[in-house]
Amino acid sequence: MIKSFIFLFLILNSLNLISCDVSKIEKFLDENVRFQVSYEQNFSDSSDSIEGNIYRDNDNIKVFSLSPREELLINGKQIFRHDLEMDQLIIQTSNESMNQSPAFLLFNKPNAICDFFSATNCTDESCKYSDPLDNFYLKNIEINFVNQKIEKIVYEDLFERISTIILFKYEQLDKKVSFDPEVSDKTERIFLN
Repeated sequence: MIKSFIFLFLILNSLNLISCDVSKIEKFLDENVRFQVSYEQNFSDSSDSIEGNIYRDNDNIKVFSLSPREELLINGKQIFRHDLEMDQLIIQTSNESMNQSPAFLLFNKPNAICDFFSATNCTDESCKYSDPLDNFYLKNIEINFVNQKIEKIVYEDLFERISTIILFKYEQLDKKVSFDPEVSDKTERIFLN
């Protein structure tokens, strides 16, 4: 009887390690459909840091950085990368650029994480996704939660550059936030297919 119990425990535990769990991310998104949050991003190979805000309204995402002045907009099936200083807008379909945007994966399509990583390890406070499939931009990503909100994201890319993003000051979404790129007649538009 004890041997059977131990065997069953080992089998169930190993199945848990194999399955991909995005339930913490999904719960966070279900409970936070519309929000804005400040962030600071640091890199392992540089003393530079980026500060800005992330805005979410259902499936629309906007990541705005103060320096360099850029914004990433995820609006439906398109991703807009807007360099405000150069007044240049790059437009891509989401399928083409999904693997280059942790923001897209986390805040728009968390189930896609399971399409790119073969190993998952979740605890009450964090989830780590590793062992990426071929040609995926990220080697691993770890998401830390505090009070069921995403507090920190650490990811490593294929060039072994580690990025750490700290999220703080969650608030209700400001009604004035636009999820469309602000362009002029002078804005250079680049369409990538």
